[in-house]
Amino acid sequence: METTKVQLRNKVTDKDNDTANLTFEVWTIGTDGKPKTQVKLTDENAYGVLVSKFVPSGSLATVTVDPWLLKPNVDYLFRTSAYDGGLYETEWSPWARMRIEMPIDLTLPNPDHNAPHPDFTTPPNSNQTKPLKSATARSTNKADQRQCGPADKNGVRACVKTNPVPDKPAAKSGNLRDAGWCDTSPGAFADRFKECDRRSVTYWLGPEDDPIAKADFTFTRELRLNETIGTFTERLTVKGDNIPADFDGGISLSAFNGHSCQSPCKPIEPQGGDWTATPHWFPGDKHSATLTTKYTWDDSVADKQYRFKPDVKIEGTVHSPGVGQRVDYQWSKGYWEENPDLDEIRCDTFTTQYDGTGCVFVNSAPSYVFNAKSYPQAAAHAWLIQEKLKNQPGRHDNKPLYYMGDKAQNDKNRDRICPGRWAAENGDQSARDDANDTLNCDEFAFASSYNSGGMKKSEGGLNEAVPADSTTGTPNGKACVQTFAKKQGTKIHLYNVDFGGGSAKVPHFNEVCGRSAISGVHNQESMGGNFVRFKKQMRIMDRDAYWLDTRMSGRCDPTDGTGKPFRCTLTAR
Repeated sequence: METTKVQLRNKVTDKDNDTANLTFEVWTIGTDGKPKTQVKLTDENAYGVLVSKFVPSGSLATVTVDPWLLKPNVDYLFRTSAYDGGLYETEWSPWARMRIEMPIDLTLPNPDHNAPHPDFTTPPNSNQTKPLKSATARSTNKADQRQCGPADKNGVRACVKTNPVPDKPAAKSGNLRDAGWCDTSPGAFADRFKECDRRSVTYWLGPEDDPIAKADFTFTRELRLNETIGTFTERLTVKGDNIPADFDGGISLSAFNGHSCQSPCKPIEPQGGDWTATPHWFPGDKHSATLTTKYTWDDSVADKQYRFKPDVKIEGTVHSPGVGQRVDYQWSKGYWEENPDLDEIRCDTFTTQYDGTGCVFVNSAPSYVFNAKSYPQAAAHAWLIQEKLKNQPGRHDNKPLYYMGDKAQNDKNRDRICPGRWAAENGDQSARDDANDTLNCDEFAFASSYNSGGMKKSEGGLNEAVPADSTTGTPNGKACVQTFAKKQGTKIHLYNVDFGGGSAKVPHFNEVCGRSAISGVHNQESMGGNFVRFKKQMRIMDRDAYWLDTRMSGRCDPTDGTGKPFRCTLTAR
């Protein structure tokens, strides 16, 4: 069965062809597989049994069990005994096994409304996640990785290139925070406010396949935003790794007058003594030297938005016996193929929306984090959609959510997925936190996102949810996975909405959205002011990408693709 509106049936036969009825008993099952405890099905008689109407001999006698007297996804035994109006059957029928198969049964943790809200600090990682329909600021060309200076009279020239990494830079997380966060393996990593690009660089003289001399360095450029109003900072560190004796005169590097940025951004060029150590490396020398450069941008005009990609040219002179050759290393010609625009900065002067001016690395998507301990109903619903639907909205290993800031469109999306009294008509009052709470319709992906099932493709939506039998082509919540929260015993469960059974009426998990009738407190407090705080802190704008961390994990029963329910016990982190 795929519904909690249970009907029990059995065939009744009377040898005299009289009409007869059936008495139905339901029992739980013990560990030995035998009947354990009788379930009380009614208060109308002392035995807690249901009795059918009289039916002709050879017909099916039927009773209806009130919803939720029998628990979903639990096995029961039932049996019947006949009565023809004069005689009772002396023996019960053989036991029959039954089970209410709800396709979705999630057991939620109890809420702790004193749990602190998690912060929105997303560890730096190498994933470049651009705003929706964002143009590519720069395309990489592997041929550009080699940069060479002019040849001397003998045809010898100096060259420099960024060395590829055997494996592409993996996403970084965990302890990449502040102290030492930029001391990683080669690659580019960023969060919303800082970016680090670490490169293995080789200089050589003469032909690359048979050089006169070759030396290795590590170049690291760290960018930090908003350290002071209207500025950001670059810290360029050069470390010698392998300077062989072939470079008898060493290698000299400089970055003075080598910085550039798009207007109204300007670099404040450092002076000769601003390196923390001498920028000259002799054979065997492995010291590090750092140069700090400030960039300013004009934040005096209100309600403006700018895009910057700061660049730096490292001028170099390499010295080998009888040779002193000039070669420049342009940072923008060594971008990683995987994330060439991870250092793209967006600055704005929308002071009303964001409490002042500021900048972000626009292609580094932050994570909105649910307080799953306080509001498990909302977190469980989003977890279900992320876990079971193919589009997995907002999950880190799939597609991000894209913020949609048009309030009128937001209202359209919500009304299409969550119309009128849907939550009141399909929810259960036991899901409320207290008597002042009301049931809400919670939709995911959010109405304020381009991922919303309620947003038409023609409106820019990515996952419009149109029922198969629609004659208008308008998105409707009927095309979503539909669930509701209900208390069973001491725990709140999330079940699929009961449509009365039938394979066409239950979730197939090929839907693109979800709607759930849950506690209004959980629905509103899981977003509300917290999301506003997130939006301000991360300077989220229309079409910006972000992820959703539900802070939920599940211990689920195994499924084998044969229709077993998705039954899990969830834990809040």
